[in-house]
Amino acid sequence: MEHCGAAGVNEFSFKNGDYSFSILNLGCAVTSIRCPDRNGNIANVVLPFHDGVSNPSKLTNTNAFFGMTVGRFANRIAGASFELDGVGYSFPPNDGNNLLHSGPHGIWSRIWDVRKESDGFTCLLKVKDMEDGFPGDLDIRVRFSMSCDGVFRIHYSATSSKDCPLNVTNHTYFNLTGDSSRDICSHVAKFNSSHVLSVDEGLIPDGSLVDVSKTPFDFRSGKAIGSNIDDPCLSRTGGYDHAFVIDRFGRDCDVHRGFTQFAHIYEPSSGRMMQAFTDLPAFHFYTGNFLNGIEGYGNRCGFCLETEFFPDCVNHSDFPSCIIKAGDLFESTTAFHFYTDLPNAGSCVKMCADAASKEA
Repeated sequence: MEHCGAAGVNEFSFKNGDYSFSILNLGCAVTSIRCPDRNGNIANVVLPFHDGVSNPSKLTNTNAFFGMTVGRFANRIAGASFELDGVGYSFPPNDGNNLLHSGPHGIWSRIWDVRKESDGFTCLLKVKDMEDGFPGDLDIRVRFSMSCDGVFRIHYSATSSKDCPLNVTNHTYFNLTGDSSRDICSHVAKFNSSHVLSVDEGLIPDGSLVDVSKTPFDFRSGKAIGSNIDDPCLSRTGGYDHAFVIDRFGRDCDVHRGFTQFAHIYEPSSGRMMQAFTDLPAFHFYTGNFLNGIEGYGNRCGFCLETEFFPDCVNHSDFPSCIIKAGDLFESTTAFHFYTDLPNAGSCVKMCADAASKEA
């Protein structure tokens, strides 16, 4: 199904059994993921931007990045600059002195070509050398699919004509209650992460990893998101806005990334559960601390799990590298499995995860 709107912005929808999703060709943005609760009631479990089709400039000017595919470099680059192969690259800063989500010319601000597939959609975009401030002609594809078992899969692939950084993520806000007016503090989260990146006042990594033991960042045993969200050490960001290192990786991980589960989220009132998988080294956990009424959403009405390379890794030689070599194919997969707390509802998770990790 396609919904046409202003300035060439269209919305595309796909349904598979009880599960469905919608995307925009603007920013390759996810606008809905619909799934049942324990009673079979189906609702949208993400925060949509309602005016994306009719008023696209409003969406691109919010700086909330609702559901958008973000890059070429997601997250922050210190000093809005980096050096690659002896050449310096700099950008107008848009987050203090730093660059956030690649600035106004990022792939999130573009109209993508969308092609229908048997299980979803493939979105395609070409960005010319230095058109967005980054080196190389970039050819990028993002494939979204949904299985009848509730696995929502995002597969990224890209090539570049020059060596270039590539750190692509999706900025969807989740709220498993299905009611976007409610906050997400009662969601119970369990993370496969023993370390977070230590950051300075501008949320730029200082190069060290912090053990989460006895800190508000320790979700290894599972706890409500709101349990420690008002801890003084989170006051600067108004909640969680931090990069968590996935345990099986660490700073020495190489290009042979393994697909693994990194998060499990449970919403008690609806019985909805979500397991998250990726082959990337980290994920950025953000609790919607600065929504501030945008689209009527209050702060902490959605959370993001943005799979990624480490923030500012272009300026840290000892971080896992996000540089793709000229002509090489980059591929990465992130998947979210939605189910409920009914008996046996999650029994297919291994099968679904295995399927999600394979190229369609």
